[in-house]
Amino acid sequence: MEIQRRQVGSNLALHERDLATYLSNLGALMSMAGRLDEALPVTEEAVEIWRRLAVGNPAAYEPDLATSLSILGPILAWAGRLDEGSTTIGEAVEIWRRLAAANLATHEPNLAKALTLRAILLASSGDLSGALQDTEEAEAICRNHIVTTPSVIAPLHAALAVQAELLDNLGRQREAQDVRRWLAANPVQRGHDE
Repeated sequence: MEIQRRQVGSNLALHERDLATYLSNLGALMSMAGRLDEALPVTEEAVEIWRRLAVGNPAAYEPDLATSLSILGPILAWAGRLDEGSTTIGEAVEIWRRLAAANLATHEPNLAKALTLRAILLASSGDLSGALQDTEEAEAICRNHIVTTPSVIAPLHAALAVQAELLDNLGRQREAQDVRRWLAANPVQRGHDE
């Protein structure tokens, strides 16, 4: 990471995007390894850089900003800052929604992933019906793209797994069972696990 920082210091405009990408990826890996105290500052720094870059060129950098926000939101929640995490992932959802309005095929699958993440955080804060709405929207998006983009099967599975839990928690066991049956009958194949 120090090499990346030195390069950025020597030519800020040229290397800032690379540093933000590196920090975002590092934050994601650290969070997956359970190293939240380390993941949080590097991911926050990545978001800061992407915000700065997106001001100058939204078309080029808003997708990266939304991706980093989608990483940061759950990290904040896992670090005990659930409200901030929900707000952060909500911002990612709104960016993906705006980008998808201009280019459905490219950005709608990312919107579905962000909606599923937001559903998890909404459920954690007790908003089960809001969370269920997000999983239903994510499901609809994925089903819309499944023929042309088979890789959306993994995000569809993620949305439906969360949806089944929510339905159970809302006392709708029969619907939850139907969702689980569909998941069992339609497993994610290798190569479609983005």
